[in-house]
Amino acid sequence: MYYLIFLYFSFSSLLVLALYRLFFHPLCKYPGPILAALTSWYEAYPNIVKGGGLVAELERLHKLHGPVIRVGPNTLHFNYRQAYHDIYTHGSTLVKDREFYSAIGVHAPQSSLIFCDPEVAKQRRGLLQPLFSRRAVMSLEYTIQQKIDKLLAILNDDYNSSSMAVSMAVAYRALTTDIITSYCFAESSNILESHGLSHPTLRGIEQAVKKAWFQRHFPFFVTFILNVPQTLILWLLPEFEGYLKMKARYERQVDCFLDNPGALSTAEHETVFYHLLEPKNQERPSRSSLLDEAFILVAAGGDTVGNACNIGTFYALKYPSIHQKLKEELDEIWVDKDRPMSYTTLEKLPYLTAFIKEVLRFSMGVVHPLPRVVGPSTPKIGGLKMPSGTIVEMSTTFLHMNPDVFPDPHIFNPDRWLVEDTNQMMLDLAPFSKGPRICLGLNLAWCELYLIFGNIFRRLDLKLLVTEDMIDNFAENCEDYFLPRWEKEYKVFVQNVN
Repeated sequence: MYYLIFLYFSFSSLLVLALYRLFFHPLCKYPGPILAALTSWYEAYPNIVKGGGLVAELERLHKLHGPVIRVGPNTLHFNYRQAYHDIYTHGSTLVKDREFYSAIGVHAPQSSLIFCDPEVAKQRRGLLQPLFSRRAVMSLEYTIQQKIDKLLAILNDDYNSSSMAVSMAVAYRALTTDIITSYCFAESSNILESHGLSHPTLRGIEQAVKKAWFQRHFPFFVTFILNVPQTLILWLLPEFEGYLKMKARYERQVDCFLDNPGALSTAEHETVFYHLLEPKNQERPSRSSLLDEAFILVAAGGDTVGNACNIGTFYALKYPSIHQKLKEELDEIWVDKDRPMSYTTLEKLPYLTAFIKEVLRFSMGVVHPLPRVVGPSTPKIGGLKMPSGTIVEMSTTFLHMNPDVFPDPHIFNPDRWLVEDTNQMMLDLAPFSKGPRICLGLNLAWCELYLIFGNIFRRLDLKLLVTEDMIDNFAENCEDYFLPRWEKEYKVFVQNVN
């Protein structure tokens, strides 16, 4: 009897909730799938079952329903530039959606990525900012150049024939991970020195990205895994080996600095821990927070620039005219290729700069829409007044592929950036996001991109290995795993070895 009563009231409650969300909710006037209006689990299907298919699904829904669609009971997704800038560039009264970020960052819950309180985020950003200022980046330029030199030597020595080609996605991720670990911690992961550019750290980051949507929708499972004995984790999920080894390395480094603060001054250069362990006018982050911050810096710093370099190299080799223009410009100012060329010199090159901007437009940065919560004082979003508490979002894909700003957006064309007025395009170029939560490492990323591309196209003669399953167009094959991923790849080899 009591069981039947319980079922009756449960069913009645669900029915009332469904009717409210469909017909009486403040967002009921906005079009979208019925299932999305009923449950926030709507996006789980394209995320998990379709394997990173949410952005493709959003594109389909916008074509069907227009520029504003309801993608959750309390969530709207937009597809026009004014809305993007209202949410992210000028959205000082909006905050991160706590439920989303707590889930996507469940493996690093005390990192600044997860901070939703703007004041707390601002304080942590203040601690980290000195290491990522333009001045700091330029003072550590030699650290970046050393790793680039290492990669070029490996490509020359080990991948110099069509039978010994290398995946540039792997090569660049190894390079950028070595750069970020050396830059932030004065202790490189040395992935470039591993056989075949294979390393537990690299595999750990890759596995973390591939499981992004599982942890987004089932964060409790990840929390459980991270709290069981490591031997059991490795027995059940051996792919977690890389993550655990990386975590252990930073645990040792953090504990060393906590036990002996004087060790901070003996490092090769200032590290991220130097700034975090000696904060001014605020409490020092906990040991857990230090570890979480380290993990997020490595994951973000190794992946975003690596993706951009992978995309840029492909299009430069695919289109000989682009490759030739890069080489001619670099050859003219870089007479002795055995001597390093500075970042400040490279960033003055018009075509290289145009090429990098087009690369960043294609590579997106974070491809998944980043949800923000409307506050009581939030002005209109895209010309629409939203109720307080509404979740609003827009994927960078829709900004970067807007044909009104970027004609023929799916065509890789650096020349579009060589016109006299690029102000509107620059406003809509957002690979590092925009506004108060813009990526902290953008100065480092720009420096890496100039140095990597400059060295690759001046000092190597790369050849694209053409295969039947080679990727054809990055813009049309992107999968959304928070960061972009592609099923296919391409390989290159060095011809005319130095």
